[in-house]
Amino acid sequence: MKRKKVAFYTLGCKMNFHETAYMEERFREKGYEVVPFEEKADIYIVNTCTVTSTADAKSRKALRKAKQRNPEALVVATGCYSEVYPEELEKLPEVDFITGNLEKFKMVELVEKRLSGKLPKVTVKGVWSDRKFLPLSIRSFEGRTRAFLKVQQGCQLFCSYCIIPKARGAMVSETPREVISQVRELVEQGYKEIVLTGTHLGSYGIDLEGNWNLARLVEEIVKIPGLYRLRLSSIEPMEFSEELISVVTECEKVAPHLHIPLQSGSRRILEAMNRRYTPEDYRKVIEKILSKRDMCIGTDVMVGFPGEGKEEFKETKAFIEELPFGYLHVFPYSPRRGTAAAKMKDSVSPQEKKERAAILRKLGEEKSLAYRKRFIGKELESLVLSNLGDGRSVTLSGNYIRCIVNEKLPPGEVVKVILKEAGRKREENYGEVAGKALLRDESSGKGKGD
Repeated sequence: MKRKKVAFYTLGCKMNFHETAYMEERFREKGYEVVPFEEKADIYIVNTCTVTSTADAKSRKALRKAKQRNPEALVVATGCYSEVYPEELEKLPEVDFITGNLEKFKMVELVEKRLSGKLPKVTVKGVWSDRKFLPLSIRSFEGRTRAFLKVQQGCQLFCSYCIIPKARGAMVSETPREVISQVRELVEQGYKEIVLTGTHLGSYGIDLEGNWNLARLVEEIVKIPGLYRLRLSSIEPMEFSEELISVVTECEKVAPHLHIPLQSGSRRILEAMNRRYTPEDYRKVIEKILSKRDMCIGTDVMVGFPGEGKEEFKETKAFIEELPFGYLHVFPYSPRRGTAAAKMKDSVSPQEKKERAAILRKLGEEKSLAYRKRFIGKELESLVLSNLGDGRSVTLSGNYIRCIVNEKLPPGEVVKVILKEAGRKREENYGEVAGKALLRDESSGKGKGD
């Protein structure tokens, strides 16, 4: 009997990609063949994002493309867009089945029921209906040398512009025992780098007994023999306690790279966003971290929030100029129905948003280039990510510098790379291999920074 083919397309955050890997593995276990999204398949699953209206549009475009590739296929929309706005997707004739975020964890069974006519087109239970952590036990990440591990889900801070609490539900954490068990398993499979992810990673442990928090979890993980590098995904500035700062700056196994969202450099706009910190609070966190360890700090910035005038934008630009960011992610504000900001007055015109975003993106490129140029001629311990078709390889350093080297190296190997050239784009860096790196003492996670 011919195996059915299933294809996936993922938009949005690292957690979405992690959940897609989980679904892929479950389908393989049931005998399905997972094929690239560009190929003809029997089932297409689009893991959607709704953080901006652009993400919504990209999700709809992917769903339409799927039906065009095979009009007979079952086209499934899942993820945040379908969780929050299922009625919008229901209007699309190309979409055959709509599920939310909870349904991802039983996707094979639900798809088979839908194919047999046992489920309606829209099957969305709602993320606030269940406050349990939904584990993602993944044994392999196809074609990757890094493994992503979800340890937390949900957010209930309700920043005024953000729809994510409605898409992801309440804050809940995986148990430390299960996290450590999964990291051990991934390390035994040969993964050198583990990336901890969550909707609101810095809130890890808020719902657990026994005084667990992210700092304590990291301290336990870095003790695992064989783990080469632990990387943390986005953490909010107000979640950097003294304990967490000490852990990320003193543990050698923790990558010298942090993503700390800013959103605005204007105190008034931060208040309107309900962000719970001031620009000075943010500055103190960054300066404290960098005083203890040389790290790549990335950030998110939003332009065109309601009420952001020329003066507030000027404050944001000046604030960014003053701090040594390694890169910026710039987003024009996009009103999300169901959020407090969607009802705010003093909206910024689309043209003004576009111009401000362009200004900050150019500034981000300049700061990224300046950061990477600091390491020209220096040796960077780097993980080989993949091989290019021309015999070259792509590597990633602890401080988040991707580099192309003129050698075909085994993915997963740790090498010393001397950076020779930093390109305008973050991915366009070139270097040469100075030899294989000697892995640090596996029994201890403590040590000086990279």
